Amino acid sequence: MKNISIKDLADNLKLSKATVSWILSGQGKKRGFSDATIKRVTNYAKSVNYRTNMVARSLSLGQTNIIGIIVPYIDDTFYASLIQAIEAEVYKHNYVLTICCTDENAEKEALLINTLCSQRVDGLIIATAQKSRESILQLKKDRVPFVLVDRHFSDIDTNYVTVNSEETSHQVVSHLANQGSKKIALITTSTNLSVMRERTQGYCNGLQESGLSYDERLVIEIDRPTYQSDSITQLDRLFKDIPDVDGFFFTTHYLAFEAIRYFISHDMDYHSKFHLGCFHDTLGLGILAPEMCISKIQVQEMGTRATQILTEVIEDVNRPSQCEVLKNILLK
Repeated sequence: MKNISIKDLADNLKLSKATVSWILSGQGKKRGFSDATIKRVTNYAKSVNYRTNMVARSLSLGQTNIIGIIVPYIDDTFYASLIQAIEAEVYKHNYVLTICCTDENAEKEALLINTLCSQRVDGLIIATAQKSRESILQLKKDRVPFVLVDRHFSDIDTNYVTVNSEETSHQVVSHLANQGSKKIALITTSTNLSVMRERTQGYCNGLQESGLSYDERLVIEIDRPTYQSDSITQLDRLFKDIPDVDGFFFTTHYLAFEAIRYFISHDMDYHSKFHLGCFHDTLGLGILAPEMCISKIQVQEMGTRATQILTEVIEDVNRPSQCEVLKNILLK
């Protein structure tokens, strides 16, 4: 059986191809067509089992109604939640979402950006590896609509949605000091990322405000690709060098989980022995350590705002950049 085309629909309905295309793309009301015409077109298309030729549609209308999201890790609960929030908002705007993962690899990120652009996606949301400056600059040069999320380049004028990592880390560390901790360890990772450097600076600010000395032996950087095994090695070293460490600030949730796993395996009563603080929450952390001070990222709001900004940029790529820094929720 011959596939039914837009032309066939238009001829049979005695309407223009453009009218049928706009209505079937979900933009009938926006283009000023009456409810009766919209209903007539959609009902007829359904009755003849019409399916959109996405390639032809993108060529004729100049858009695909597809948004791409690029994140470093899909199995991370933060990014999984962020993707879910973005997908829900994308759907409200009549787009579908294509999801890609870089594994924090800048070359892979550049490849994915180029691939999605060649597939004519209408826009991109990117949690960049931050070694991809050239890719981001090229997107700006090519006038591709995009929004950076969670991470951004402070010296490149772009749309982005992030959180105030330095201020909220400062708050958490100050809280641990106020609880009585004198030797607070910083457990961090991926210090090439600006957000992690900001959290480290917040840690230093919190120590200074509380009158505590900075001790480089208390600063532990975990290797992200091997964070489970490296956490064991680094915590072994920490307790050997400073056995009386009495506080921990984790710059991300999965490091807190691994430390708790270590405490349990070593029969440490971490509930009473240490004061704990973490940047961002995740399922189960509050059960394992209900006493932990947590600076919770508003993931839903981050995903929603990033999508809303992107749809606005798709409509007008020349609009001034929108930069939003969201406040975390402090859970004590």
